[in-house]
Amino acid sequence: DREPRHSKKVLKGVYKTIAAEDKVAFWGGGIYNWLDPLTLIRAMPKVIERRAEVKVFFAGIKHPNPYVFEDRMCLEALQLSKDLGLYDSHVFFNEWVPYEERENYLLEADVGLSLHLDHVETRYAFRTRILDYIWTGLPIIATEGDIAAELIQCYDLGRVVGYRDIDGVAGALLELLAVPDLRSQYRACFAPLVDCY
Repeated sequence: DREPRHSKKVLKGVYKTIAAEDKVAFWGGGIYNWLDPLTLIRAMPKVIERRAEVKVFFAGIKHPNPYVFEDRMCLEALQLSKDLGLYDSHVFFNEWVPYEERENYLLEADVGLSLHLDHVETRYAFRTRILDYIWTGLPIIATEGDIAAELIQCYDLGRVVGYRDIDGVAGALLELLAVPDLRSQYRACFAPLVDCY
C-alpha cells in the first residue's frame, strides 16, 4: 500500500566483496527442493566470462523458524558454488533477510530471479518473491510453466527461460544487464501491475 523506500545500503559496496558498481541478480526468499538454483549457478561461469561484475545474491538459506530445516537443494547449491569456485566471489548465500528490510535489497538489485523445476508445486504456486519484484519494479528472470511466467511474458517484465536451461539463464542475464538504465526502461511495463498486486 506504499511505494518501496531505500533506507540503507545493504548490498552494493557493503556486503562482502560485492562492489558498488557490480550488477546484482537477486534470489528473493529461500532455496527449496522444487526450486532450481543449480541452473543459475551453472550459468554463472558463462556470464562472468563476459561480465565479471555480475554477482548472485541468495537472500536466505537459514529460515528464522527453527522447525524449517535446510533443504537438500540448498546444500547442493552451496556445494556447487564451491566446486565451481564461485562461492563468496560471485555467488553469495545470506542467512536471512528480515521481511521489513527486504525492500533495501530489492531496490539495490538489478535483476530478480525465480527459477524452478518441472514440478506440481511450481505449476500451482504463486510466489510472493515475484510480487516483491513487481512492487519494486525489478526486472525478472523466471522459469516457464506457471502463472508468474505468463505474467512476465504478457507484461514484458523480463525474460522467461526453459526448465534447467543453463544457456537460457546466462543469455537472459547478459541481455537484461546490457540494457542501459534497466529499471527505467522497464518502469512502464510494471506500472499496470503495481496497483493490482
